[in-house]
Amino acid sequence: MKLYSTIKIRPDFLYLAPLLNVVMLLLVFFMLNSSFVVRSGVRVDLPVTTSSLRPTGRKMDHAVTITSGAEPRVLLNSEEISPGDLTDRLKSLKKESREVVVSADSKAPHGLFIRVCEAVFAAGCDVKIAGRREQE
Repeated sequence: MKLYSTIKIRPDFLYLAPLLNVVMLLLVFFMLNSSFVVRSGVRVDLPVTTSSLRPTGRKMDHAVTITSGAEPRVLLNSEEISPGDLTDRLKSLKKESREVVVSADSKAPHGLFIRVCEAVFAAGCDVKIAGRREQE
């Protein structure tokens, strides 16, 4: 005895389940990717801000981190550097990117922050100051 199916096969039917899976994966990917910010390997307590920066192009910005404590440190792309050597080092790295993100701890000395920003300006780079949004 031969059995027949009552379901009609439609070869032009678009299967929605795989399409929805791909769309959801892309949505999650872009949501997670948009929150990535250039950071060094050192964790600092950023000051609270209400403003935000526009996203930059695909090039990688340089990260300057200022820590607090008894002996504050300055790091350029996770490598410790003195504020006096920062200008020369940024001039050599300016070919990669002219934009520098400065992440200063909220308890870091303000004078050190100003010296670092002046060193970045002296190198001919643009300064972006990092902050964090207040949690609602």
